[in-house]
Amino acid sequence: MLLTTLWIGLAGALLMFAGDMLLYYTPEDFACGPKSSAEERINAIIDVMKELPAGRVMAGGMIGPIAAFLYCIGFYHIVLMTNEQTYTLAMAAFLLSCFGIIIGGAYHSHCAYLGLLGDDGGRNALNAAMKYFQKMPLILYAGEGIGFLLLIFLIVTGKTVLPRWIFLLSPGMLFLLKPAVSRLPKGARVIISGGWMNLISVIYYSAVLIAILI
Repeated sequence: MLLTTLWIGLAGALLMFAGDMLLYYTPEDFACGPKSSAEERINAIIDVMKELPAGRVMAGGMIGPIAAFLYCIGFYHIVLMTNEQTYTLAMAAFLLSCFGIIIGGAYHSHCAYLGLLGDDGGRNALNAAMKYFQKMPLILYAGEGIGFLLLIFLIVTGKTVLPRWIFLLSPGMLFLLKPAVSRLPKGARVIISGGWMNLISVIYYSAVLIAILI
């Protein structure tokens, strides 16, 4: 059961990353630097998406809820690998992570609207969508952030079947590298920085599977 949830979680992370690339991958680069504001980064993504085929943008958006469902199944590994004495903390980490990724799946889906509305000659609808869109990450990061902190605590205190060093590759720790990956050179930055929120889960699930299977 533990291995099954890990494989499904890895599939969810890879699927969500594929959705990122469908939404805004370009062989060029975002027209903004690593120190740009959140609004500037969103506008740069819109500039990419509005030039892409509508079907591709729609497919990228629709992947979000599907991948979030797989992510939720994957997060249950937190409960399965944790000692019974800390079941409550493990369940809290699981539920908060699920809450965050459900919002994340919706955020991913709504991202498609920005690309589809970006071609609109009038900016009113797009501006309204952007205001709504910018609020969603606050809920996403609150849920997943607390869940990932609890996961780090469970691993570091030896409450799981994992070696303690795995915490270094946990999503919460890898998230801290986001400012560094945003400074990667042209080409790599679009793929790695643009998909970093899902790549951190790919790295984590891969590390956990290796630690358990070896």
